[in-house]
Amino acid sequence: MLDATAQCLVEDGYAGLTTRHVAERAGVAQSTLMHYFPTREEFLIEAITHLALRLVGDALDQIDLGALREPAHREKVLDQAWRELTSREALAAAQLWVAAWAEPELAATLRDLELRLNGIIAATATTLFPDQADDPRFPALIDATISMIRGLVLEIPIWGKQAVTARWQSIKPILIDSAAQLLDKPSRAGAGSS
Repeated sequence: MLDATAQCLVEDGYAGLTTRHVAERAGVAQSTLMHYFPTREEFLIEAITHLALRLVGDALDQIDLGALREPAHREKVLDQAWRELTSREALAAAQLWVAAWAEPELAATLRDLELRLNGIIAATATTLFPDQADDPRFPALIDATISMIRGLVLEIPIWGKQAVTARWQSIKPILIDSAAQLLDKPSRAGAGSS
Protein backbone atom coordinates (compact mmCIF):
# COMPACT_ATOMS: atom_id res chain seq x y z
CA MET A 1 0.00 0.00 0.00
CA LEU A 2 2.83 2.38 0.76
CA ASP A 3 4.45 1.74 -2.63
CA ALA A 4 1.08 2.45 -4.24
CA THR A 5 0.99 5.70 -2.29
CA ALA A 6 4.38 6.72 -3.65
CA GLN A 7 3.28 5.89 -7.20
CA CYS A 8 0.08 7.88 -6.72
CA LEU A 9 2.02 10.87 -5.43
CA VAL A 10 4.48 10.75 -8.33
CA GLU A 11 1.88 10.25 -11.04
CA ASP A 12 -1.12 12.17 -9.68
CA GLY A 13 0.49 14.74 -7.40
CA TYR A 14 -0.50 15.64 -3.88
CA ALA A 15 -4.02 16.61 -4.98
CA GLY A 16 -4.56 13.06 -6.27
CA LEU A 17 -3.28 11.43 -3.07
CA THR A 18 -6.60 10.09 -1.79
CA THR A 19 -7.32 6.84 0.01
CA ARG A 20 -9.59 5.79 -2.87
CA HIS A 21 -6.88 6.30 -5.51
CA VAL A 22 -4.25 4.57 -3.40
CA ALA A 23 -6.55 1.62 -2.64
CA GLU A 24 -7.31 1.23 -6.36
CA ARG A 25 -3.63 1.39 -7.26
CA ALA A 26 -2.74 -1.11 -4.51
CA GLY A 27 -5.53 -3.47 -5.58
CA VAL A 28 -7.20 -3.49 -2.17
CA ALA A 29 -10.56 -2.32 -0.91
CA GLN A 30 -10.66 1.20 0.49
CA SER A 31 -11.95 -0.33 3.74
CA THR A 32 -8.76 -2.41 3.97
CA LEU A 33 -6.65 0.71 3.63
CA MET A 34 -8.79 2.45 6.25
CA HIS A 35 -8.38 -0.54 8.57
CA TYR A 36 -4.62 -0.07 8.61
CA PHE A 37 -4.77 3.74 8.54
CA PRO A 38 -7.99 4.92 10.26
CA THR A 39 -7.32 8.62 9.68
CA ARG A 40 -5.91 10.61 6.79
CA GLU A 41 -3.14 11.90 9.06
CA GLU A 42 -2.00 8.36 9.95
CA PHE A 43 -2.06 7.43 6.27
CA LEU A 44 -0.02 10.52 5.35
CA ILE A 45 2.47 9.95 8.17
CA GLU A 46 3.27 6.45 6.97
CA ALA A 47 3.21 7.36 3.28
CA ILE A 48 5.49 10.37 3.67
CA THR A 49 7.88 8.55 5.97
CA HIS A 50 8.06 5.58 3.59
CA LEU A 51 8.73 7.73 0.54
CA ALA A 52 11.20 10.09 2.21
CA LEU A 53 13.24 7.33 3.83
CA ARG A 54 13.31 5.44 0.54
CA LEU A 55 14.57 8.57 -1.22
CA VAL A 56 17.26 9.09 1.41
CA GLY A 57 18.26 5.43 1.15
CA ASP A 58 18.43 5.66 -2.63
CA ALA A 59 20.48 8.84 -2.42
CA LEU A 60 22.93 7.33 0.07
CA ASP A 61 23.25 4.24 -2.14
CA GLN A 62 23.91 6.31 -5.27
CA ILE A 63 26.14 9.01 -3.83
CA ASP A 64 29.74 8.11 -3.08
CA LEU A 65 29.93 10.09 0.13
CA GLY A 66 33.49 8.94 0.67
CA ALA A 67 34.44 10.94 -2.42
CA LEU A 68 33.75 14.10 -0.43
CA ARG A 69 37.13 13.58 1.18
CA GLU A 70 38.74 14.07 -2.23
CA PRO A 71 38.43 17.68 -3.47
CA ALA A 72 38.42 16.59 -7.12
CA HIS A 73 35.29 14.48 -6.58
CA ARG A 74 33.14 16.92 -4.61
CA GLU A 75 31.49 18.35 -7.70
CA LYS A 76 30.45 14.86 -8.81
CA VAL A 77 28.99 14.16 -5.38
CA LEU A 78 27.01 17.42 -5.46
CA ASP A 79 25.79 16.65 -8.98
CA GLN A 80 24.63 13.23 -7.85
CA ALA A 81 22.82 14.80 -4.90
CA TRP A 82 21.17 17.25 -7.32
CA ARG A 83 20.01 14.39 -9.57
CA GLU A 84 18.55 12.49 -6.62
CA LEU A 85 16.79 15.52 -5.15
CA THR A 86 15.32 16.50 -8.52
CA SER A 87 14.13 13.00 -9.44
CA ARG A 88 10.42 12.49 -10.15
CA GLU A 89 9.95 10.94 -6.71
CA ALA A 90 11.74 13.74 -4.88
CA LEU A 91 9.84 16.41 -6.82
CA ALA A 92 6.58 14.66 -5.95
CA ALA A 93 7.55 14.55 -2.27
CA ALA A 94 8.40 18.26 -2.39
CA GLN A 95 4.70 18.91 -2.99
CA LEU A 96 4.06 17.74 0.56
CA TRP A 97 6.40 20.36 1.99
CA VAL A 98 4.50 23.03 0.05
CA ALA A 99 1.13 21.63 1.18
CA ALA A 100 2.29 21.87 4.80
CA TRP A 101 1.80 25.65 4.61
CA ALA A 102 -1.97 25.09 4.59
CA GLU A 103 -2.19 21.86 6.61
CA PRO A 104 -0.90 22.07 10.21
CA GLU A 105 -1.26 18.29 10.71
CA LEU A 106 0.92 17.66 7.70
CA ALA A 107 3.45 20.20 8.95
CA ALA A 108 3.71 18.34 12.27
CA THR A 109 4.23 15.08 10.42
CA LEU A 110 6.94 16.57 8.27
CA ARG A 111 8.63 18.10 11.32
CA ASP A 112 9.00 14.64 12.86
CA LEU A 113 10.23 13.25 9.56
CA GLU A 114 12.71 16.12 9.15
CA LEU A 115 14.19 15.28 12.55
CA ARG A 116 14.72 11.68 11.44
CA LEU A 117 16.20 12.66 8.07
CA ASN A 118 18.46 15.30 9.63
CA GLY A 119 19.67 12.68 12.11
CA ILE A 120 20.58 10.31 9.26
CA ILE A 121 22.41 13.06 7.39
CA ALA A 122 24.25 14.27 10.51
CA ALA A 123 25.33 10.75 11.47
CA THR A 124 26.59 10.07 7.95
CA ALA A 125 28.50 13.35 7.81
CA THR A 126 30.03 12.82 11.25
CA THR A 127 31.16 9.33 10.29
CA LEU A 128 32.81 10.62 7.11
CA PHE A 129 34.42 13.66 8.72
CA PRO A 130 35.09 12.92 12.40
CA ASP A 131 37.74 15.68 12.56
CA GLN A 132 35.17 18.32 11.62
CA ALA A 133 32.27 16.94 13.66
CA ASP A 134 32.85 19.37 16.54
CA ASP A 135 33.29 22.40 14.31
CA PRO A 136 30.02 24.39 14.47
CA ARG A 137 30.50 25.39 10.83
CA PHE A 138 30.28 21.77 9.66
CA PRO A 139 26.56 21.16 10.30
CA ALA A 140 25.88 24.66 8.97
CA LEU A 141 27.68 23.81 5.71
CA ILE A 142 25.57 20.67 5.25
CA ASP A 143 22.38 22.52 6.18
CA ALA A 144 23.18 25.36 3.77
CA THR A 145 23.77 22.93 0.92
CA ILE A 146 20.56 20.99 1.51
CA SER A 147 18.56 24.19 2.02
CA MET A 148 19.98 25.64 -1.20
CA ILE A 149 18.94 22.58 -3.19
CA ARG A 150 15.48 22.52 -1.61
CA GLY A 151 14.95 26.18 -2.40
CA LEU A 152 15.92 25.64 -6.02
CA VAL A 153 13.63 22.60 -6.24
CA LEU A 154 10.68 24.80 -5.28
CA GLU A 155 11.39 27.00 -8.28
CA ILE A 156 11.28 24.16 -10.83
CA PRO A 157 7.51 24.43 -11.45
CA ILE A 158 7.92 28.16 -12.09
CA TRP A 159 11.05 28.31 -14.27
CA GLY A 160 11.43 24.74 -15.50
CA LYS A 161 14.02 22.16 -14.61
CA GLN A 162 16.53 23.23 -17.25
CA ALA A 163 16.65 26.87 -16.10
CA VAL A 164 16.88 25.91 -12.42
CA THR A 165 19.60 23.36 -13.16
CA ALA A 166 21.57 26.14 -14.88
CA ARG A 167 21.26 28.22 -11.71
CA TRP A 168 22.45 25.21 -9.70
CA GLN A 169 25.50 24.97 -11.95
CA SER A 170 26.39 28.60 -11.20
CA ILE A 171 25.88 28.20 -7.44
CA LYS A 172 27.72 24.89 -7.08
CA PRO A 173 31.28 26.34 -7.27
CA ILE A 174 30.50 28.57 -4.29
CA LEU A 175 29.40 25.55 -2.28
CA ILE A 176 32.52 23.65 -3.32
CA ASP A 177 34.73 26.56 -2.24
CA SER A 178 32.91 26.78 1.10
CA ALA A 179 33.35 23.06 1.66
CA ALA A 180 37.05 23.31 0.85
CA GLN A 181 37.49 26.04 3.47
CA LEU A 182 36.28 23.64 6.12
CA LEU A 183 37.22 20.18 4.89
CA ASP A 184 40.71 20.82 3.54
CA LYS A 185 42.07 22.70 6.52
CA PRO A 186 43.23 20.96 9.68
CA SER A 187 40.61 21.25 12.38
CA ARG A 188 41.34 23.53 15.27
CA ALA A 189 40.44 22.61 18.82
CA GLY A 190 37.34 24.54 19.78
CA ALA A 191 37.01 25.99 16.28
CA GLY A 192 34.37 28.62 16.09
CA SER A 193 33.54 31.20 13.52
CA SER A 194 36.45 32.65 11.61
